[in-house]
Amino acid sequence: MDNRRSLLADWLQAETSFQDGELSIASADASFRRYFRLKHDGRSYIVMDAPPDLEASLPFVQIGEWMKESGINVPKIHQHNLDLGFMVLSDFGDFHFQDALEKKDRKSLYKRATNEIVNFQSSLLNSEKKLPTFSSEWQVTELDIFREWCLPDLSDIEYREITSVLVNAVDQIPKAFMHRDFHCRNILLCNEDKLGVIDFQGAMFGPVTYDLVSLLRDCYVHNDDEWIVNSVQNFQQNLLSAKLSYAQVEPEQFLRWFDFAGLQRHLKCVGIFHRLKIRDSKPEYMQDVPRILGYIHQVLEKHTELESIKQLVEQATILE
Repeated sequence: MDNRRSLLADWLQAETSFQDGELSIASADASFRRYFRLKHDGRSYIVMDAPPDLEASLPFVQIGEWMKESGINVPKIHQHNLDLGFMVLSDFGDFHFQDALEKKDRKSLYKRATNEIVNFQSSLLNSEKKLPTFSSEWQVTELDIFREWCLPDLSDIEYREITSVLVNAVDQIPKAFMHRDFHCRNILLCNEDKLGVIDFQGAMFGPVTYDLVSLLRDCYVHNDDEWIVNSVQNFQQNLLSAKLSYAQVEPEQFLRWFDFAGLQRHLKCVGIFHRLKIRDSKPEYMQDVPRILGYIHQVLEKHTELESIKQLVEQATILE
C-alpha cells in the first residue's frame, strides 16, 4: 500500500464517521488528484486524495458550496481534512456524459449540458468577486505550456509577441462564471438522468464561450461542425432568453468568441497532453491530440488575422 493511501485509511478510521469501510480505486485524472470509492454501511462514497503540496483543496470546498447553494448538482462534501488533502464526497456513479453519448439521445444530452452552462452564468452571479479572473496574464501562462513542450527552441518573448493577438482577442470577450473544464468526463448522469458536475475547483471569471467550446469541441469526443455552429447559435439565444445582455451581439461575433476561446484552450491542452506523456508517463492522452489539432487548424484557417500563430503551429514538434 502506498503512503498516501495508508494515510487516507488512517484518517478515515481515526477522524471520520466512516470507520471500517472498504476502499477501492475509482479513477485518476490529468492532475495529481486521484479518487477512491468507499463502501460504508451499504452506501457508496467517493474519497478524493489531493496531495496538499501539489493540489489546493480549499477552492473545491468553497466553490462547491457556492454552486450547491445556487442549485447546481455538485457532490456533497461529507467530511474533509484540507491539511491532509482528503475529502469524502457523495458518489455520482460511473455513468459519464461520454458514456451516455454512446447509449442515449445525443441531441437531448447536449441540450441539457448547454442549458447547464446558461444556468452557471445566470445563477452564479458576482463571479468576479468570488473567483480568480481569466486575465491576459493567466492566458499567457497557459499558452506557454504549448511553447515549453512543443516549441522548446522558441524564445518566450517571441512566442508571447506572436500569440498576443489571440490573448488580446480572448481578453475582450465578456466574462461570467467559467467552470474551465466542462467536458464529457466531468459531467455524470445521476439518478433520474440528472446531470452531476465535478472537477469545478479551477473555476474562474472568464469568457462566456469558454465552457461551451470545452463541451462542443471536446478533446475526447468528435461532433459535426455544422451541428456545432447551430448549437452555438442556440446557446446564444438561450443566453438572451435568460436576459444576459452580453449575448446581444451579431451571431458572427459570438461565433468568433467561441473560436478564439477554443483556440486558446486547445493550444494549452496539446501542451498539457505532451507534458503528461513526457514528464508524467501518461501517454494515453496523446491519442486525442489529432482531434484537438483538427480544431486548432480549423480556427486558424478561418481567421486570417491568426496567420502568424498558424505558422507557429506548423513548426511545432508534435509527438505520436
